[in-house]
Amino acid sequence: MRKLVLALLVLGIAGTLAFPQEKAQPRPETGKQGNGIPRRVLQDAVLGFYVGQFQQQTEVSSEVFAKILPFLQQFVQDRFEISQRRTRALNQLRQAVQRGGSEDDLKRLIREFDAADADSQSNQEKFLGNVDPLLDARQQAKLRIFQVMADNRMRQILTSVQNPRRGQ
Repeated sequence: MRKLVLALLVLGIAGTLAFPQEKAQPRPETGKQGNGIPRRVLQDAVLGFYVGQFQQQTEVSSEVFAKILPFLQQFVQDRFEISQRRTRALNQLRQAVQRGGSEDDLKRLIREFDAADADSQSNQEKFLGNVDPLLDARQQAKLRIFQVMADNRMRQILTSVQNPRRGQ
């Protein structure tokens, strides 16, 4: 069960990592990911992971965490939307390159991809800008370490789910 939950977490972040296996079709809020799991379930699993680990990893009080929670929820929601746009833009860019798309199409798709990347960075900066004032320097450092560790762990889990024989 724990492995399934971790796999769900990783699959939710997969769009952020821009794995080529994802389809270029947009998926609505209630739609299903390429693996048949509803997007909302994945988003909730990722949020659950962050909520469950954030307070422990950053060592914030319950009072401070209550102030951070709305920012954390918005960060995860925005991250999903941005990663979905980025994955779609990347796949469209790949398709255009493969089929020999026009210069204008390629430039438009490059702008869409770059805009999604910029939005991702902006989302991170907005989240940290809202949360950092509530944390001391040690907690701010722990937050950044936690974010990198969580992303790395999710990549590892996704790789093991996608390539189960590799770990044997």
